[in-house]
Amino acid sequence: MFSKIAGVLLCVGLVVTGLARTVSASGSSIYINGEQVLTFRAASNGVSPELLASKAASKLSRSSGKVVVRPMGSDYVVKVGPQTVLTVTRAEASARGISRRTLAYRWAGELQRSLIEAKRSAGPAQSEIRLAVGDSTTLTLPTTVRVTSSDDRFLSIRKSGSSYSATALRPGSGFVTINNGSSVRQVNFVCRMTAAKLPDSYEAEVTGRPAISGTVRGAIEAALKQQTKFSPLAKLEWTADNVPALGAGLTVTVPVKVNITAPDTVARTGTVSVKVSNITLVPQDEDVLWYCNDPERVEKPGNLFGASLALGSSARFLYHHINDSAAPLILRSQIVNDSDKPAKIAITPGDSAPDFDPVGAGMRAGDLFMRAIRTASAEIVVLPPHSTCPISFRRLAPQAVISGLAAIRLIEGPERIIVRADAFPPYEVIAKWKPALSSSTPWREVGAQPLNEWDKSSYTLSDHIYPDPIRSEAWEYKVGGRMGVFRLGQKSIERQDNAGRLDGNFGVTVNLETTLSNPTEETVNVEIAFETSAGYSGGLFFIDDVYLMTPKLLPKKQARIAIYKLAPGAVKKFRITTIPLSGSSYPATLFARVAGSDATAGVIDISRSK
Repeated sequence: MFSKIAGVLLCVGLVVTGLARTVSASGSSIYINGEQVLTFRAASNGVSPELLASKAASKLSRSSGKVVVRPMGSDYVVKVGPQTVLTVTRAEASARGISRRTLAYRWAGELQRSLIEAKRSAGPAQSEIRLAVGDSTTLTLPTTVRVTSSDDRFLSIRKSGSSYSATALRPGSGFVTINNGSSVRQVNFVCRMTAAKLPDSYEAEVTGRPAISGTVRGAIEAALKQQTKFSPLAKLEWTADNVPALGAGLTVTVPVKVNITAPDTVARTGTVSVKVSNITLVPQDEDVLWYCNDPERVEKPGNLFGASLALGSSARFLYHHINDSAAPLILRSQIVNDSDKPAKIAITPGDSAPDFDPVGAGMRAGDLFMRAIRTASAEIVVLPPHSTCPISFRRLAPQAVISGLAAIRLIEGPERIIVRADAFPPYEVIAKWKPALSSSTPWREVGAQPLNEWDKSSYTLSDHIYPDPIRSEAWEYKVGGRMGVFRLGQKSIERQDNAGRLDGNFGVTVNLETTLSNPTEETVNVEIAFETSAGYSGGLFFIDDVYLMTPKLLPKKQARIAIYKLAPGAVKKFRITTIPLSGSSYPATLFARVAGSDATAGVIDISRSK
């Protein structure tokens, strides 16, 4: 599952300090880049050898320049540049049976050699061991050398076959001493908590015919974020080079490069594998459209929408609101499973970040939704008993708008789940939830959460339930006849309680089975144009398999979405699929006509079909 993963932040031989030197003291010895340089053996003026070594190492780490020996009274001192770093006393020299002058020059020579060596290379002596607690690494050293840890509470060293193994036991630091009999070196170690604990395997489920690449990628993201145990304030970065669309009933294992960091921890860096399975579901259009737009302008906190979804059913959920209060609001739409059974749910997302442009917000939400819903592409989310997950979670400034279009299908579990939308007064969002505020798929960020009092608060079942939000129509145009005209959103669908209709048919899919024919004796080009007849709008279209997004258009402006060359007697059949978008103005108009006429002047051409 986890290949070439670096539980060790940086292994032995990989962390070097370049031309810098590391000076440390251990006991009464001084080390430069882990190599023992000199040792104090005698106290001086009541100062122990260990403290002398510590003070000398501190001075040496801050000094630079030429190493020289100078007499000072009856003693000798060793200087590095202007800084006196060592004082050779009679007691120190006597402990070796040599003169103070001889010892001073010997120490100066050792310092000079070590400092020159530090400038020449950044070899193993400059290495560092950094391990996450519970992790181990192999020290590639012969077992003929003696290897010890300065503190076995933090780092344990054990012989392992023909090498040594180092294991981090708890957070702490120290050094590993390597003694081959003729020389002694030290390697610093740091043991920290891990930035993340990874599972033995990652698994995710999707559905669709096929599940598009974006859905598979989203399921991978959700698996990484929900199945990894992160340290506080952890940051996940991940990349996957090739995430394919996935056919029904198929499984793919995707290698994913991850880098997980957190303050005062050991990073997790490497490649994990995520197994994604496309579960086979019987194709099913959404049974109803839930229209969460009453009120469109939200003036105060409160419940905005409520509906229940029965087992085996599917709903299309449209939400579109403007914050019409004087202060920010937090708007949250969520799925609630208040039963004793886990709920298995398919979600096709389409959520826009807050904007001050209703048309742009509606187009972004619709774009995400239309690309996926065409093949019933959806992520599979499992809600444990008595839990909830967000569909949308946004902070809206005054006069900002939020827009969304999602499909929700209850596959397995309880007899029903609840979907609700609420406006809350502004509050300080906890760290775990902050990424959800900027995500169009907030359930990936926070996963399922236990129900709290807010989730259980009262709500009102909405009247805005509209059955059968997928409509099919036939449209024909003959060259030489009257211009073809089709009004999108003109035929309003009726509410479930027969007490109202949905003006504009916002969120309703229209499949327009189109036939163009040329009964004349001349070859002509026939175009299909979209006009914003009712006001500032945009449009999204599939022309058979070709996907198109118009720019945002001012009232009465047109965009060509298709053009076909028709020979005499030719007939062209194709399907136009579109959805009237929240924030735009509908009804809008489609025209079929011969290209090059006066009516086509000034039309924006976004067509890709010929």
